[in-house]
Amino acid sequence: MGDDLVIQWKAFPLRPEPDPSVAFKGTHREEGWRRCGAMAASDGITFTPWPRDDYPNWSQPALEAAKCVELQGAEAFDRLHLHLYAAFFSRSINIAKPDELMSVVKETGADMTRFLRDWESGAARDAVARDYEEAVTRDRVRAIPTIIVEGGRRLTGLVDLPTYRKAIEDV
Repeated sequence: MGDDLVIQWKAFPLRPEPDPSVAFKGTHREEGWRRCGAMAASDGITFTPWPRDDYPNWSQPALEAAKCVELQGAEAFDRLHLHLYAAFFSRSINIAKPDELMSVVKETGADMTRFLRDWESGAARDAVARDYEEAVTRDRVRAIPTIIVEGGRRLTGLVDLPTYRKAIEDV
């Protein structure tokens, strides 16, 4: 859809604090990955069932990293955004662990000096909090993904590409 489609990504942490009880095997998360993997297979996207015992217990670190890289420009953000998804869903990298997360950021060619300065300032944490507060209060978001198309149509949860396309074309 080229320049006719503008996407505004917003951070939405599922947990405000780490939850050490979060598990993957035998949970709705494992089933969700199976469903996503089946839907994405024809597009060449692989969802690798989480093989480790340390399933990421919150998304805050990755969301903050994305906000820091976004300060380096839209291209840098787009690279990291997609790379974070691949790292987590395909490569089983724990993006809640700062050392593993920093490796992912570095792989995208981000300016690491600037990244670390922005990361340590805490500004990204505040930006994530603002996105979350706006989503919950103004947009009444309760789940991810939630897509709000111009005009207010909402798509929540696992949705196939034709449904997204129709919602956008109907605007």
